[in-house]
This record gives sequence, structure tokens and C-alpha cells, in this order.
Amino acid sequence: MIIAIAQTVSERKLSIILDNPMLWIMNSLELIAFAVGLIYWGKFKNSTVKWFILFLGYNFFNEMAAAVFYVLEWVADSNMIFYNFRYLIYFGLLFSLYYNKLERSKFRKAIIGLSVIWLFVYVYWLSVSNFWIQFALVPGVLGGFFLMGIILFYFVESISQRSVRGIQNDFFTYLSLGLLLEAVVQLPVLITIHVGWAQITEYSDSRNDFFNTIKQVSFVASCIMYFVFMFGFYRSKGP
Repeated sequence: MIIAIAQTVSERKLSIILDNPMLWIMNSLELIAFAVGLIYWGKFKNSTVKWFILFLGYNFFNEMAAAVFYVLEWVADSNMIFYNFRYLIYFGLLFSLYYNKLERSKFRKAIIGLSVIWLFVYVYWLSVSNFWIQFALVPGVLGGFFLMGIILFYFVESISQRSVRGIQNDFFTYLSLGLLLEAVVQLPVLITIHVGWAQITEYSDSRNDFFNTIKQVSFVASCIMYFVFMFGFYRSKGP
């Protein structure tokens, strides 16, 4: 059984993962952020933050499952389904978290409208694309821009209604800062990689170095984001 599995392993794909220390650091920090969230679970168990903590755990194990499918090549390009399905959970969860957090009616209505638009785009993409082998670039980018707008709603409401201490004690402050940082970096990187890098077919093409560099930058942004989450779990107060 072990020999049979070993024979299916793509050495080139495995080396891509093993030779990328930033990828390992990013995934490790995500696991640590999940663990820190569990440590402070008692603080957030009566709030919606607990769902975000659970999402961190889901996202980490989803990444691991996608990596296994990628390396073992159980089904060609089948790991795309892990990322495509993740978008539905990711944006659905975050949109609902901010909807429940915000108090202004106009902001809540705007979140509902953005959620409906995003869900329509996502369902349309499903109807015209191969969910297994195509990456959901348009839903991912659109959801990222919508999320940035929703985070702006949160900051506008918080600054106008809360004291500095109240803002510092709210986990959503750290959640928003982390997500905003990643979105600012990830969105252009996501578009560049899946539109530009996808056109390069030669492994020796010198442009591969450029695209690999900006991908590493996105990993660094994610690492900083997880540090922000960890500090937020520690610094913020429960409801």
C-alpha cells in the first residue's frame, strides 16, 4: 500500500511545497492563530467571534487536504475544489459576522445587497465553469473588494460611536486590520498570478522569478495577518 502511494507522488510538486519556507511559515502561523483562539475560547464563546476561530481551524486543515491532493495527484487538478468551496464559507461567514456586528441600518442593508450580488456571481460562475479544475478568480476578487468596503463600514461606525479604549478592546478591530492588510496585498497578487503567470508554460522563463517573488510577498502579508489575529485574541475583551 505504501509503495503504491509512493509511486503516485509527483516529486516536482512535492519539491514546490517543501522548498518554500514562507508557505510552511504561513501555514504554521495559521495553526498557531487557531490554537491561540482556542486558548481564549472562553472569552468569545458567547459572541460570533467563536465562528471565526473555528474557521481558522477549518482553513488550515483545508489547506493541508488541498496539498495532499496536489502532491498525490489522486484526481488531476482536483485540489482546486478545496479553494473554490472555501470562498463560499469564507465570504459567507465574514459577511454575516459584520452584518451582526454593525448597528446602522444602512450599513446592514448594504451588506445584504453586496452578499446577494456576490452569491449571484458565485452561482453564475459555478454554472459556466468547471468547479474541479478552474479557479474561482472572479468570485474571489469581487468578494475581496466587497469585504474591503464592509470593513470600511465597520471603521466608520466604530470611530463615530466608540472611545479609543472601546475600539482597542474589540476583536473586530484586529480582525478588520488583518483582513484589510491581506486584501490590499492579495487582490493584485491574485489577479497577477492567475492572469499573468498562468500564461507562462516554460519552466525556464525568466518571468517565473518575478511572479514567484510577488507570491512570496503575499505569503508575508498573510503571516502578518495571523500575528494581528493572535494579538487580537489576547488584547481584546469578550462581549
